[in-house]
Amino acid sequence: MGTDDSPVPEYAADYTPAPDDAPDASHLTPEEKRGPRTVHVALGLLAALLVAAVATNPASVLPRDSTLAGTYYVDEGSGLELQVPVGWRVIDDPEFGSVQLRPVGTGRALDTRILAGPLESGIAAAAITDDQGAATALAETIQLYVLGVSGTRDEQRMAPVDNEAGTGAAISYVVVPDGIPDQDSGGLVYTAVFGSEDSRWWVAYVTTAQQSAPGVRWMDRIVDHVRLPE
Repeated sequence: MGTDDSPVPEYAADYTPAPDDAPDASHLTPEEKRGPRTVHVALGLLAALLVAAVATNPASVLPRDSTLAGTYYVDEGSGLELQVPVGWRVIDDPEFGSVQLRPVGTGRALDTRILAGPLESGIAAAAITDDQGAATALAETIQLYVLGVSGTRDEQRMAPVDNEAGTGAAISYVVVPDGIPDQDSGGLVYTAVFGSEDSRWWVAYVTTAQQSAPGVRWMDRIVDHVRLPE
């Protein structure tokens, strides 16, 4: 019977052999042996940084259409407090109503605006007691005198309004100029009328882009955040 003369490996003094039931890693792929990929770790770190940034300075990371970090502006002409979204500013001389907001920027941003004011006798819609009917009439006025574009009304939408100033209704639609299928032509009109038997107010949004960003649901949030000064 022969003997095994192969050399015996030398181990360090503190070496402890693995137990017989230790997991066998021989079947693992190279990726599994390396553990989580670097990209996964990087994404996790990025998410943590974004959470920290939002907590410390929301305006630095939120998009232009966010209302989460907006400040309130008291409009003395209407007696309303309106939320000014991040990236928007108040215009000193409104072209319609008592207050006007416009995004900071150039180009099409200059054709996008939020208008508001009291629904008083100088506006034709004030004669209509039904809020939805008044919002519809006001939208026609805004389209004619502010947007200045005529055409077919498409994608009409109605929504209820409920804020600190009262309840009401909102209407919006896209204006498609006759004979011009280009979506860069025409515009979008949104109007909301709300209040009580004693006083009513309105808020409008108008832009020269049919596909607006921000859009009508974003305006619902603006209207829902309207307050009355304490």
